[in-house]
Amino acid sequence: MNLLEDPWIPVRADLGTGAFQLLTYRELLCDVGRDWQISLPRDDLELACLQLLVCMTQVMFLPEDDATLRKRMAEPLTAEGFDAGIAPCRGWFDLDHPTHPFMQTRGVRAEKPTAVQKLLIGLPEGNNHAFFNEVGEIGKLSAPLVAVVLFNQASNANSMGGGFKGNLRGGTNPYLTPVNIFVAGSGLRDTIWKNVLTESRVRANLPGWERWSSNDLPTWVKPIAANEAIDSTDIGLCRGLFWQPAKLELTLEAKPDSCDLLDGFQGQVYRSFKKEQFKFSVTGLWPHPHGAKTASRKDEKLVWKYSSFRADTPAWTQLSEFVVSRGVGDPDAKEGSEPSGPVAQAEAMGSGRMHLWVGGYCAKQGSIVGRRHEMISLAHGWEDDKERLPKLVNIGKEAKKALYGKLSIASNGYENKKKKIKLKGIGAAIHETAEKLFYARTESLIHMTFSSEATFREWGEKRRDYAGQIAQHCRDIFEELTLPYAMKPELIPVIAWSRRGLNVDLKKLKEES
Repeated sequence: MNLLEDPWIPVRADLGTGAFQLLTYRELLCDVGRDWQISLPRDDLELACLQLLVCMTQVMFLPEDDATLRKRMAEPLTAEGFDAGIAPCRGWFDLDHPTHPFMQTRGVRAEKPTAVQKLLIGLPEGNNHAFFNEVGEIGKLSAPLVAVVLFNQASNANSMGGGFKGNLRGGTNPYLTPVNIFVAGSGLRDTIWKNVLTESRVRANLPGWERWSSNDLPTWVKPIAANEAIDSTDIGLCRGLFWQPAKLELTLEAKPDSCDLLDGFQGQVYRSFKKEQFKFSVTGLWPHPHGAKTASRKDEKLVWKYSSFRADTPAWTQLSEFVVSRGVGDPDAKEGSEPSGPVAQAEAMGSGRMHLWVGGYCAKQGSIVGRRHEMISLAHGWEDDKERLPKLVNIGKEAKKALYGKLSIASNGYENKKKKIKLKGIGAAIHETAEKLFYARTESLIHMTFSSEATFREWGEKRRDYAGQIAQHCRDIFEELTLPYAMKPELIPVIAWSRRGLNVDLKKLKEES
């Protein structure tokens, strides 16, 4: 299967309500068509498919400037324009190319094949049953899905185990699973172009980069040498976007078959692949356009890393770092954040209301313990004062911190030897339950606040209302969790002490807002 010519993009027409079909890349970019939406059975695979399409378009159809990009958003490519764009890359995107198959290495040596399910991030191996009920539940994958999961594994997963390197954004951390932040458009083609950066913005991040240079080839076309020491500044746009840190080789089944994930498919399938350990090193962080970065001061300088999800917190808690630039270029900054390239570009081009598609995996060392894929909307006006959005995020985070902290005291008890105070604790971990309830009950309020134009138009009033509603949720959760224990006289003091402390913190939070 060749991603440049064959039908492989799983879509539904009419913004996801139409019939399912496999679309060609040419049809997607050239036909007027209907409003397509990617349609796959897992949200992480849908986002990976979008990212793959964005990367292909970024490399082959790099827009010169904002005017060119706006034209691409408004009009389909011509057949001649499409042919010219894919011409330098015709042999790069063939899953079964005899010498350099897409995202693979020919001649991989392995004692035994690995089941294709391992390419699905979060597969059930050992005690890890994050997304599937049984080991071996996915026995065969179609060519369209294999292309997506190969790319996803290389770009967004942690390493495949000892002796294997992780994705390019991990730096020296092989366990990092980066967050991707894309700008959502009105349909699939519009979304793709909204996330393709102009040439000037690419060059700003990659000084000295030469397009179509012999050094800027995909890693399966120009392989990484064994034990090679690579400086991230030497990695070009194409090579970085399609970085493959592992040696893998798919095994094509001789007979066409159905796919265990893509309903109705009948055709080219894969049951296994070979993998081989491979050593090399990369120094520094490559400026990947699809991830946000954060920085903290260490040894008198800012040390940057790519954002990753925390397993126990929703995406909104990191929204400030996803969209607000802080400390970039400031040698005296104590901390910093840098949004993804598409978000920064959309703001510079005057997007107004912004819809974000945010996704990534939650890792605990070598294991995937969860995933988050969310849509977040920001109302027009958020970009006028860059301090406002962080303040809203901070109100939610500080309220949760107050609730968790005071219920932790209620749970574990309190002692102050100097003041001769000793309060018996409840003995149950109600603070951990409170954290989960807080996130669940405030999620809709927080998203509604971020997406409402009144929030930024009537800033003072709406901010105080928001803080008050968050505070009330905290009080309700506190009373709900402590009520069963309030009937015991020996626990009344610690509950009263904790309640008083919570009210003080919440009052302060509302006054400061």
